[in-house]
Amino acid sequence: MAKLPARKNISAETATKRIEEAQALRQSISESIENKTSNTIEVAIASIASPKFHDRRWHDKMAIVELSKSIEAVGLIYPVVLRRVGEGLERIIGYRRIEAYKILGKETIPAIILENVDDDMAILLMATENMQREDISVYDETLALIDYLKVALNETGEGIEKLLIRFKNHNAGSIQLSEDEKEKRLQMNEVLKKTGKIEISGLLNRLTMLSMHPLIKEALSASRLSFSNAQVLQKLSKNEVALKAVMNRVIDENMSKCEAMKLVAEHKEEKVGKTGEGDVISKLKLLSKTSTKQVAKLTKADQDKLMEYFTKIDEILKNK
Repeated sequence: MAKLPARKNISAETATKRIEEAQALRQSISESIENKTSNTIEVAIASIASPKFHDRRWHDKMAIVELSKSIEAVGLIYPVVLRRVGEGLERIIGYRRIEAYKILGKETIPAIILENVDDDMAILLMATENMQREDISVYDETLALIDYLKVALNETGEGIEKLLIRFKNHNAGSIQLSEDEKEKRLQMNEVLKKTGKIEISGLLNRLTMLSMHPLIKEALSASRLSFSNAQVLQKLSKNEVALKAVMNRVIDENMSKCEAMKLVAEHKEEKVGKTGEGDVISKLKLLSKTSTKQVAKLTKADQDKLMEYFTKIDEILKNK
């Protein structure tokens, strides 16, 4: 996301007020839509700019395709929400709806246009919308919470992350906080309580997600991977090929944390200096752990190749 300029500290009351204003505006929009009293107009999709505070979420393309089918069948229930910026229009809420409309080949989309919405309020509305989604992932929710804190406390995203890291180090007993940092910690906790999602201790536990391998972040954002399994898989982050292979097994077989830990440990053992006969044995062990799901996904040609290899191995072993 684009960085907001650094500003002076604000009070906990001011931070809380900003959150309440954003929640009230979102509630007002929702009620006007449900009561069919909203001023909705058709807007050319090509004229809608993406927000300058570009969100970092991973979007499930298949989910957007399914949404397009639903819209084609029953129509668009909730219009997108835009704000006027200068002479143009910028999206606040409705990325997936706009993409679904593009799939359907439509050139315009029903929209509610908000006037006099500044950058701070736009970010808060985006974050509020993300957190209200029933299908939100733990990763996306964490980013939305950081967005909340950023605007409520007049900080940059980088500034909030640095503060959270210092709070975590303080909890571990490695540093002392300044009086200003102690005050900001209290403010953060009050803001987080207002969201009804989490308190600061819980957010600190999630910090490791921000520095995880991109493949892991993508799986977390798509809700294909649990946070506990993501922490385990991060141990393979320096070997992307290995990470991808092991992560696919963890996801495909819906492994528990203990099962994932065992698989990661076995993989690391098999990669530690094995040669000669030991290497052959390790390869056979790894092959024996290959799931039927993985084999079933192969093409007919690749399955035939595997059968040839198995036949040769069988012949070698029989001759011995």
